[in-house]
Amino acid sequence: MNQGEIIQEPFRQSLGYAIQWFDVLQIEVEHQLEAALQTCRDRVEASRATPAHPQSPGAREEKGLRERCAPILIQRCPACFGGVQFGRDLNKGGDIHVATDGNFHHRHRRSAGDSPHFYDPSYFLPKVQVDAIGHHITRSRKSAPKLHVSHVPNEAIDLCENSYEAADGKKQKAAMDSFDDTGLMALICRHDIPLFFANIDSPGEQQKYSVALINHLFSLLPRSATVVTLYDVGCVLSRSLNQYDILPDSIIQRLRFATTAMHAYGHEWACQLVYNPRMIVGLGLSDGEGTERLWSRFVRLISIQRSSSVRSRVLFRILLTFTQQRQRRLWLIDRHAGAIGLEMRADLGDWIRRRLRRGVEDQGTAARKLLEECEVAVSDLRKEWAMQKESQLSIRARM
Repeated sequence: MNQGEIIQEPFRQSLGYAIQWFDVLQIEVEHQLEAALQTCRDRVEASRATPAHPQSPGAREEKGLRERCAPILIQRCPACFGGVQFGRDLNKGGDIHVATDGNFHHRHRRSAGDSPHFYDPSYFLPKVQVDAIGHHITRSRKSAPKLHVSHVPNEAIDLCENSYEAADGKKQKAAMDSFDDTGLMALICRHDIPLFFANIDSPGEQQKYSVALINHLFSLLPRSATVVTLYDVGCVLSRSLNQYDILPDSIIQRLRFATTAMHAYGHEWACQLVYNPRMIVGLGLSDGEGTERLWSRFVRLISIQRSSSVRSRVLFRILLTFTQQRQRRLWLIDRHAGAIGLEMRADLGDWIRRRLRRGVEDQGTAARKLLEECEVAVSDLRKEWAMQKESQLSIRARM
């Protein structure tokens, strides 16, 4: 080495890079540990295999009903996916309630560039998987719409579609000039625990993101499991899936949509009669607004993902050095989602207790009091309500 030659010291880098690679090593240890545990689980299941003696058809049918969800779902929410019996009628609420929603604040500036691939996200769907769904939707829409029985007049759904920019994929097209990633799409369970994400890298909240998340969820569920999905424009997506061969019939028959509770009142009344979660039997306290509560826990990450101008806090300075690039943005969100999920899973007992006290007990008591005060039999009220729905969902009501 010559005198005066500049030495490139490999260890004199920002703390952010040290955190990044330490986390990558930690993740690798976690993956190996989980692989060992899964091997043990598989051996336990194998030890409970079918005995040598042949079983009756009834016994085989009973065994088929006791299917399990994929381990990744059980780990993320054992309360939703830890069961062994599925097949509950969708008209009674279904087996599983999930919600999906997009957020356009988590952008990434195109000028910040990218970095080499160094991390495989556990929450994000691969881009190729989402794009494949998008291409399939495009091909399916070239065929003529199928005839299907809709409980809501098409005119009402058209009005709902026109009212929500998220339904037609035209949102934020101008932002694509400055941003290569324009937002996130999340899928959560009824306990607000994040399950999966899709990175939005095209204009607006196109249907391919929500469809990809739903399709991926069903690939990890038992063949008999039924799902109710709450989405801001669930009425529009439900009609699309029934008109075109976007998802297989084996999924469509086990899938039902509802709007989120807060957005439901912005829909047409005919749409609310069918898709408002407060008017659907079996949904209970599921409101679909858990995505909004989830986004509130991601607020601090918005600035450091988007721009290089953040200098206000020491933490932001540290994170900024390795979140400007595209790959590192996904890593940061993915790891933050994992931390949130772990915390919420540990809080499941308290979550259920709060809902039982404030929801089931308090709201149930208030509802029973109103029913007693009106002095009309519940059976008569249900009959009148059914007649009202039938009348207001008719074509004549739209004339």
